[in-house]
Amino acid sequence: MSFSQDVKREITTIETNFEGYKAELYGITKLKSSLVISNRKLNLEYVTSNISLARRIVFLLKKIFEVNVDILTKEQNKLDYKKLYYIIARDDVNKILESLDLLNEEMSFKYEVSNNYNNYKASVIRGMFLAKGSINDPAKSNYHLEIVCNEKEEVEFIKNTLKEFGVTTKSVERRKGIVVYIKKADQIGDFLKYIGATSLLFHFENERIKRDLNNVINRVMNCDMANSDRTQKSADRQLEAIDLIEKNLDVASLSLRLQDAIKLRKALPDSSLSEISEASYETIGRYISKSGLSHCFKDLETLAQTIKK
Repeated sequence: MSFSQDVKREITTIETNFEGYKAELYGITKLKSSLVISNRKLNLEYVTSNISLARRIVFLLKKIFEVNVDILTKEQNKLDYKKLYYIIARDDVNKILESLDLLNEEMSFKYEVSNNYNNYKASVIRGMFLAKGSINDPAKSNYHLEIVCNEKEEVEFIKNTLKEFGVTTKSVERRKGIVVYIKKADQIGDFLKYIGATSLLFHFENERIKRDLNNVINRVMNCDMANSDRTQKSADRQLEAIDLIEKNLDVASLSLRLQDAIKLRKALPDSSLSEISEASYETIGRYISKSGLSHCFKDLETLAQTIKK
């Protein structure tokens, strides 16, 4: 089971009051249902491959409206062979839609989002996520959560509602609809908290911490490797300069500080300037700072260039 399915399975077990259940069903119905005429009768139909959502829809319809529903299944002709669940309400459809505030005067779905659920916006958003939401597994891919909407009014409702909770969203039009999405990990965590996915929120944050820690470790290792490469290249360049000077000049004629720098580099051929500085007193009997060593090696490389010319 995917992480997204785990989240949906958890939030379909949330218990609330009558109005909360109604707001959740409103969110599901707004995005997931369709009106179908069969035998000259209006039916309300939901189609999903998620068994947890199918059970939740049946539960909500019976809990709120005490109606009987038909549940049909159909095999998909796809590689995953997931079943499609058809939940069909055949009785009192007009009553259901009018009670949910989904039907307009032309007997079709309203585009705008109802104001009847202003005190239960989290339940509406939870229903919308159940209907057409998804979230990537934080342990396997980039952080991404989205809800696919049918109308721009739904997009604005989700954006404005989550903004009140401190969650910033973006939207983009695709073939499947208008997608409202979140890509920042902390914002996704806030969204999960908002819709009540408490257990999966802990899992998400745990995976996020592990990923962030691994990223820090990788960056440190990469920096260490890059610094090691730079140190080795600098050491090789300095040793090459020293070799050229020794073959062409009398080292004893150089200043004492340059002679000491030569001794230290030859004694510690693979060390960084910091490491050489720390070992300078033990090696030559006097301390030379890192910056002092840097100036000495620059002078030696300049002298070597002069010899080459």
